[in-house]
Amino acid sequence: MNCPEVLNTLKSGADKKDINKTEEELGVKLPESLRDLLSIHDGQVDEGIGVIGNYYLLSLDEILYTQSTMKELLDNGDFEDFEPVEALGPVKRDFWWNPKWISIATNGFGDDICIDLDPGIGGNVGQIITFWHDLEERKVIAKSLEEWFEEVLVKLENGTYRLIEDQGELMFNEDGFTE
Repeated sequence: MNCPEVLNTLKSGADKKDINKTEEELGVKLPESLRDLLSIHDGQVDEGIGVIGNYYLLSLDEILYTQSTMKELLDNGDFEDFEPVEALGPVKRDFWWNPKWISIATNGFGDDICIDLDPGIGGNVGQIITFWHDLEERKVIAKSLEEWFEEVLVKLENGTYRLIEDQGELMFNEDGFTE
């Protein structure tokens, strides 16, 4: 294992009934890959090292909280004066935030990695996109959760993606989703 320090931060899995309840509250059907991930690890404890690119995996409760907060902002019109979305890949530009973007990881500063359940033309339901709280850019970084994890695993195995010490803290040397 290239990063044993990260293993201790992963939470145990969620029950199937809790995953079903979350889907019901969100009003969506989550991709099987995300359901599987949540049943293995229901998020991650924030202990300084995110699983992928210093992004922490969200638990079911954190996913619900994020979606609720973003939906409230959207419904209140808080995004109406924002710049139009700049899509890099098949991402819909209709909203600053799309309720069908399900946050699965966060850096804790308002930037999230999302599963897109409402892709633009030519996109894939379940594609992985970036959401920056203060930038218009929405970028497709993988066609699926499986593809994204596979890319990260390859980088871990070949050593291009690794833990480094920066200002006394362990962190990854890159964000895990750049070329």
